[in-house]
Amino acid sequence: MKVLLIHPFRNDIGALESDEFMPSLAVLCLAASLRESGHQPIILDLAVKSTLEQEDPGQYCLDKIVDVLKKEKPPLVAISFLFSGTFPVALQYAKLIKKTLPDCKIITGGIHATSFPKEILSNCHEFDFIGISEGETTIVEIANRVENKNYNNLEEIRGFAFRDEKGEVHVNTNRLLENFEGLPMPAWDMIDLTEYEKPRPEFFSPKGFEVKNIIPIISTRGCPYKCTFCDLHLIQGRKMRRRGPLKFVDELEYLHKERGMNYFAFQDDNLVRDRRHIIAVCEEIVKRKINIQFETASGLHINSLTEEVIEHMVEAGMVYAAISVEHGNTHMRNEVMQKLTDEETIYRAVEMIRKYKVLIRGNWIMGYPEETNETLQDTYDMIEGLKIDRAAVLKLIPYPGTPVFEQCVKEDLFVNKVDIDNIWLRPVQPHQNEFVIKPYRMSLDELEEWRGKFSLLRNKYFGYFHRDLSPPRGFVRNEEGIVMPGGALRPENSNKDVSKFAFDNVF
Repeated sequence: MKVLLIHPFRNDIGALESDEFMPSLAVLCLAASLRESGHQPIILDLAVKSTLEQEDPGQYCLDKIVDVLKKEKPPLVAISFLFSGTFPVALQYAKLIKKTLPDCKIITGGIHATSFPKEILSNCHEFDFIGISEGETTIVEIANRVENKNYNNLEEIRGFAFRDEKGEVHVNTNRLLENFEGLPMPAWDMIDLTEYEKPRPEFFSPKGFEVKNIIPIISTRGCPYKCTFCDLHLIQGRKMRRRGPLKFVDELEYLHKERGMNYFAFQDDNLVRDRRHIIAVCEEIVKRKINIQFETASGLHINSLTEEVIEHMVEAGMVYAAISVEHGNTHMRNEVMQKLTDEETIYRAVEMIRKYKVLIRGNWIMGYPEETNETLQDTYDMIEGLKIDRAAVLKLIPYPGTPVFEQCVKEDLFVNKVDIDNIWLRPVQPHQNEFVIKPYRMSLDELEEWRGKFSLLRNKYFGYFHRDLSPPRGFVRNEEGIVMPGGALRPENSNKDVSKFAFDNVF
């Protein structure tokens, strides 16, 4: 049976100004499981280069959906979106699909749908089903049901929500996590990778590769930690599961040797927690002579880093390491955020990575309810002390399903009143310029002042310990090795404030 899988294009300002696209691993995994089970998946990824090239990208997407629906007439459509900010677009698509093909069934999933299955199905009758948590088994089970027109005992499908004949919503939460090792390779052969190309001459490429694509890839799922700001456990759970090194490297080898890809983004939330696993993966890459470069996009778990692990990763192609520090104040980091990482370990990890001439990005969060001028000064001092190549200090976004969200609701800390009863429809946006909450003992003006200070640190120490590395475009290095705004911008960015824009897309 035909199953249409749609990956939406966000038609908000942020998406329209961006020209960075990567394939959707969620869609590719769903397609692979459907195909293995005898169904005919059809991928419609609208978050691609050709969409952005249209005069009206939003309308182009709607027209494209209608064209595919009329041509393929799929009995089942899956709209895949991960985060809450895309829900309004997914709902718009669902309304159009039902209008065009009234008899087809629509299923959706992701963190937002997993968080609000009852609310969505109760209020949005365009959606027939919701997949909760991981979806490979769920999509196959419901595809089988739709193909056979068998809607009896839908409560038997784990990790699934639906409306019965009376319109009552049922949420089956007794789901099992996927056997990650047993899943097929994502259906990379079903997409045109040129749709995600963009010349990236500014990328750090010590092997001299021309980088056009950033390919997301993952070897583990799940996170056992309980950071108070993170909601990814809603999808992948807290139990870590691994894809065997041989099987994972098979995927890498295919993408490199068959599809010509040379730059990868390891998306694992805990890539190095199991040291034996990552070392085995790296050894297999080296053994097969797969000549690639990769970054650790989701941030390395600092407590798990050893020099042995770093050495193996660099030998296998790591050129850029992201580390998740989260805060410079020990109490904020360990007691409030539950990161559980001491300062000495952070400095030691940076020194170990730096020895191998790998670029380093650190991630910090500002604006927690307990934040003060003193705690932010600690973050500032840590960034100055570490002198890493990129320091990204991001404002807190309290996502539903996290302890900090519940805290902000209980204490009424949201800057703009949040309608809790309708947050499923008008969710907290993941990317926005304004601060979402106001700390107990800080003003919004003070937060903005600190954000300005952190912006000046963002690229300040790029290549500070490796002076042979050229600064990002739009920046120059002074005699002391400090990177400062200056030099030529790319033409398309010439009218943008370099201090706020440049380097955002370097990695």
